[in-house]
Amino acid sequence: MLIDVVEQYDQEKKNYLRECWTKIILSLSTQHDHKKLLAFLAKAGVINIEEETKKVYIGFPNDFVFAQAKKIFNKSFKEAVHEVYNPQFDVEYCVYPPFSNGNELLVDLKKILNIKEEKEIPTPTKAQIKGEFSEYFWILLDPNYRFDNFIAWANNQFAFSAAKAVAENPWWAYNPLFLYGNVGLGKTHLMHAIGNEIVANDPKKTVIYLPTTKLIDEIVDALKTGKLNSLNRKFDDIDVLLIDDIQFLANKEKTEEIFHNLFNDFQMKKKQIVISSDRPPKELLYIEPRLKSRFSLGLVADIQAPDFETRIAILQAKLDSQQEEIDFELLSIIAQHIKSNVRELEGILNILLTKKKFSGRDLIETDIYEALRTLGYSTTPQISEIQLGKENTKSEQSFDTVVELVANYYGLAVEEIKSESRKKEITTARQILMLLAKRYFKWTLERIGEYFGKNHATAIYAIGNIEKKLKSDDNIQHDYQVFIEWVE
Repeated sequence: MLIDVVEQYDQEKKNYLRECWTKIILSLSTQHDHKKLLAFLAKAGVINIEEETKKVYIGFPNDFVFAQAKKIFNKSFKEAVHEVYNPQFDVEYCVYPPFSNGNELLVDLKKILNIKEEKEIPTPTKAQIKGEFSEYFWILLDPNYRFDNFIAWANNQFAFSAAKAVAENPWWAYNPLFLYGNVGLGKTHLMHAIGNEIVANDPKKTVIYLPTTKLIDEIVDALKTGKLNSLNRKFDDIDVLLIDDIQFLANKEKTEEIFHNLFNDFQMKKKQIVISSDRPPKELLYIEPRLKSRFSLGLVADIQAPDFETRIAILQAKLDSQQEEIDFELLSIIAQHIKSNVRELEGILNILLTKKKFSGRDLIETDIYEALRTLGYSTTPQISEIQLGKENTKSEQSFDTVVELVANYYGLAVEEIKSESRKKEITTARQILMLLAKRYFKWTLERIGEYFGKNHATAIYAIGNIEKKLKSDDNIQHDYQVFIEWVE
């Protein structure tokens, strides 16, 4: 109905709707990152205002953008309408296909938000850093990782309690605190929770979270440029150091030596160190014995896999936080297959809830097995060829939408991404999309190459190149994580 109505509007009404949308965008810009606004709202707008029902209708180009934008901006949209239009009006969302190809109701978000070419961000000074999440190494603490949303169970209770003790009383509790366990059991969650709590309790503290690979990069770069003294001064300003995945320090002799000196300096100055690994200190291979002995000086705490009941509780807690429901029998199937990775438990729920949202129906057993296969688990039920054909069609349509979102995120046109241009930002966007096509849409290299107008050899090179960058470039790593949330 709304689509027909819009076509009948005179120019004055259309200008009025555009002006209302502009005010809403400006209101949203005070709460949300501009890149996120560009990605999801570049082709959205107010398509009708009904005085009788007291509703402002916001349209989106397709179902995917509709679902994502509603999830991200729902509360902000309502607050903005109340602020800039009328506190008695509510918000209604709908799909408005004409927005896909441009429409006179659309506004130029870049112009509204005054977005210009990004300039190089200067390295922050110590004065800028104190009192907020430290950006020395451009890796921020994740505010979503807190103690109050960490699910403790029998096999991680000791580590959880130790982490809380360190957060409440850094240095005096346990120094260093060494956490170890398999992938996906919550080590990184606990480390960020420690950092977040310390900063909340004392904003003057400078807390640094560093994956070991990033630490190695910093040291290697300092050695190459002759700026090791500068790097040491940088660390001297740090109060709490959180080092993740220390096992990657193996066979890095010069780096080990420098980290050994850094460790001793932190101990001498009574500064807190928290370290994580996939194994206990004594089992770390190809790391100097003197370092391993120092890792054991404070407290060593392991995190083991949760039992079946706890896995069910984790799934249920995640559902409760999103105000969603899935039958217990279906949760049991998940818990029976995913036994040792909490991150995968959360990941499969993201897949299932997205499927539930787009399908508009309750989940069934087949959906669970399909999602498990997506994560690489072997299951009994098989997908028919007809179903597979439908999924492939949907996959292509969904991928087209992801390409458009990524293009908007970087301020590019889809045609630029598919062009021969080797401009850095275009190349990065293209390579990230190729990796997403391979990992999440299960496309073959030939199909990926064909989609972007390349051969499969180029696709192989591009995917390999972006995988290397993900390990060393934190900005690309951040963007990639944002895009993963869209496709999961």
